[in-house]
Amino acid sequence: MGRAKRGSLHHRHRHRRRSTARLDRLLLPPSAAAASCRGGHPRALPSSEQEFLESIADSDERLLPCVRTYENDAARLGLVGAVDFGQALTAAAADGGEAAREHVESGARAMVVETVYPGGADGRSTVSTRLFLPARKVKEKARKLKITKDMLGSPTSSNILAMTFRQVVVQQLWNFQLVLFHFGAERNMEDLESPREVPVSFALSSSDEQVISMLAEVVCTSALQSTEQLVLDNAHGEIFSAVSRWFRKPRRFSSKDSSVILWKLFENEMVENATILLEQFSASKGKIRLRKPGSKFFGWTRAMQSKLEKIGGPDFCAWLSEYVPAYRLQVDTQKLQDLKLDGWRQLDESMQEVLLTQSQMAGLADILDLFYEDVYTLPTKELSCDMVVNPTILSNEKWSSSLLKMLSLAFVGVIFAVALKASGHGFLPQFAKDKRYLDGHETPPSEINSLHDEPSDQAKV
Repeated sequence: MGRAKRGSLHHRHRHRRRSTARLDRLLLPPSAAAASCRGGHPRALPSSEQEFLESIADSDERLLPCVRTYENDAARLGLVGAVDFGQALTAAAADGGEAAREHVESGARAMVVETVYPGGADGRSTVSTRLFLPARKVKEKARKLKITKDMLGSPTSSNILAMTFRQVVVQQLWNFQLVLFHFGAERNMEDLESPREVPVSFALSSSDEQVISMLAEVVCTSALQSTEQLVLDNAHGEIFSAVSRWFRKPRRFSSKDSSVILWKLFENEMVENATILLEQFSASKGKIRLRKPGSKFFGWTRAMQSKLEKIGGPDFCAWLSEYVPAYRLQVDTQKLQDLKLDGWRQLDESMQEVLLTQSQMAGLADILDLFYEDVYTLPTKELSCDMVVNPTILSNEKWSSSLLKMLSLAFVGVIFAVALKASGHGFLPQFAKDKRYLDGHETPPSEINSLHDEPSDQAKV
């Protein structure tokens, strides 16, 4: 995104020098051998860290490996791919060859350098770039660039590698891993260099870029439709919101090939079960840490948030957003075969699912937004979402159409309610409980309780 102010670069940009790299962290696929080949004949993939670094040190080919990572409090998307050899050398030599000189003098033939760059205006997300480079060739490149001491003495010189690394283009994707952290996870933005040990809620990895595209499609569609409904509800008040809820179906968002499906659970159940949830919240006080208020209430109407705050206060709302399921995410492993899942629940032979809280979904949407706005990672990537191609979701024409439709429904609803009352029933129409869960794809009231599943793993940056 690059929306962070330049003034924040000095204390946010950091680069780390490493002489070794974990191969299991790099996750190189067989096709990555093409990055280390001579005469057009791929060599066998290195079997150890030392062999891998030696292959980097001797490399003079067209591509070099790179790891680019997008991360915020709730989620992390790490991509392993290939960058242009010459561009990577130039980026690493931008500090005058200082980092390369340190590696060469210490006897390291290969250098592993990682930089961290601000990811967005919220100040909680970052984009990091890790390059694997031949140290001597970086040093030679710096000599050819003839970078003077005056240039390195500028106010931005301490951040020069962070800026140049950020603009290195990831041309090929070898594989990726998406991780959603456990509820309440929060980064220490003052110490981004230390490994982050956080319980993982679930993870997904693949070498197919289409998996990201399908996932982003449903998240994008859900976010845009939620925004439309939120604007309508907030603009026309509580009565409009209540009437529209009678006719609102459970939200199901599906990718074009139905390989990824996202269900938005009933928000009104949260209000209906508020008393039980409030008891759980009271029992959890002192045992959990709530994050600072931010965008985690996104998607809630003003009326709903007001009701919940009256019941339990702002901290209760924060707890609901952080710990209570709001979405159900499902993937079809037969349609997406190149897929590795961790922490998912098996539904049938092909479908697996996870539950997400409102806060986790907001974090996931932010990470995907960072990825698709990044022109330096897979520049030709496309987001398969018709609602983005036609950005008239909140146009005056559609606004009027939606308003007329809802007013018509409200009028019919009032007449129907009066008719029922006249016949002695005296209640408003409700969806039948046994039809609400769509053949097992919706969450029954018992599942609206806060999540208590154990973390599946420990994630380290």
